[in-house]
Amino acid sequence: MNKYTFTVLGSGGIELLDVESREQIYIEQDHKKYDWLLGNTGRVITISGTRWNSSKDYNNYYGVIDQKTMSTQANASVNTPIEVQLTKLEDLNIDDSLFTPMQTGTIFDKFMSADGGILPASNIMAAGAPGVGKTTVLLEMVSKLHAQGKRVLFISAEMNEMDMSRYLRRFPNWATLPILFLNNYDQDADKVVEQTLMQGWDLVLTDSYTEVNDTIKDHTGWSRGKTEKWFLNLMTQHNKGLAQKFTTFLTILQLSKGGQFVGSNKLKHMTSAMLMLDWDGRENSGHRYMEFSKNRMGDVGKKLYFNLQGGVAFDTNRYTRDLFNDELLEQENQALEGEANRFDQIFGLTAEDVADQEAETL
Repeated sequence: MNKYTFTVLGSGGIELLDVESREQIYIEQDHKKYDWLLGNTGRVITISGTRWNSSKDYNNYYGVIDQKTMSTQANASVNTPIEVQLTKLEDLNIDDSLFTPMQTGTIFDKFMSADGGILPASNIMAAGAPGVGKTTVLLEMVSKLHAQGKRVLFISAEMNEMDMSRYLRRFPNWATLPILFLNNYDQDADKVVEQTLMQGWDLVLTDSYTEVNDTIKDHTGWSRGKTEKWFLNLMTQHNKGLAQKFTTFLTILQLSKGGQFVGSNKLKHMTSAMLMLDWDGRENSGHRYMEFSKNRMGDVGKKLYFNLQGGVAFDTNRYTRDLFNDELLEQENQALEGEANRFDQIFGLTAEDVADQEAETL
């Protein structure tokens, strides 16, 4: 049995959102439950097998809005004039520091972006199979930024001090990393996060997005939707320099049982890059790779292989070789396309073209 809230989209379809897993189901207008859903706006939908039921959202626990409230808000928005401001890019006063990447000094920089590093004010989500090394490899990259004077923060909602201390033998350079152990706070976790972020950070690594949101939800009694909105708004504000830093957020995501990212559409849209870490072949074989499925700052589909034997080691030679081979293939494709165009220019005349040319010579 699963519980869902839902939203009627501008396209006319309906998006169901699982209140626990955050998985989404899209309902087309020709779906047999479409009209029934429209009649249950503002209620929580329960699906068990083929049975669909609805119930009231008592105390606004799931953050849904009833139909009457939606209608009132819609009428108010129509009748209230809104001052609209249009922006021209040439009028923006962009700080030059936003174009200076943070660099680890490894091949990871070239993999991350065309600029060669992690750009300020970006939001990078990372997900992968359990045990593949998401936290380990990302913490190692963060520690390299820390060693170069960048203000970095690790927010841990999964591991405690004892868990982290076990890493120090393999990664002694982690010893001076500032870490916020969120589980150490029995209350006011939201205020703890807000006040910590106001200290100003170049990069914040969060492990994990789901656990941070769940901790905040438990402390505040907010709905999942309100909690996520709070966290995403915080990220956006600090992207824009709220604490005198254009903060980059590197956030570890959990995967659903179906292997999908756990999070709303708003999270996916505001994400600058989506990084996937996975095993190369058999699970726990020691061979791993990372790959972007979305990257506004660089390439997608390029694999950077790594292992965790004695630390974090990237296969720089393989990555460089793969890039070189891709460049050669691109050059060959361009050459073939050029030859094909020349062939068409010489031999691509139609019968009508030939007849016209013969008529002109007579």
